[in-house]
Amino acid sequence: MKTHHLLAGLLLLVGGAAWAQDQALLQEALKDCDKNQLTMNMCASHRYATADQKLNQQYKQLMAQQDATGKQRLRDAQRAWISFRDKDCLANNGLREESGSIWPLLHFSCLERHTVQRSEDLKLQACGMEGCGK
Repeated sequence: MKTHHLLAGLLLLVGGAAWAQDQALLQEALKDCDKNQLTMNMCASHRYATADQKLNQQYKQLMAQQDATGKQRLRDAQRAWISFRDKDCLANNGLREESGSIWPLLHFSCLERHTVQRSEDLKLQACGMEGCGK
């Protein structure tokens, strides 16, 4: 049993160190996103992750406003939207294996574009007919 705890602790330590290293690389890349293809890809991934966080916040806010039926409809719509987003980006950029080093930039930029638009759509839906204040 002690071996399992030691192994689990070691995995957490190694995973934590790798995460910290990844964060340091990302922070360095964000200083100059146009430095090279790797930094462009990392920045595109970061922009998508940021947009996805905002979308998740907007989705949770709208879900909180819904009754049980509305929640199910919104959940179904969100799942359909995710499927559409992924298929549209695949149609635009193809598979990773079919492309070169620019693929992550194109893929994450597509995901970001769709995600920002969906977030805006959900924001408008949350505001209703009276509109939203900025």
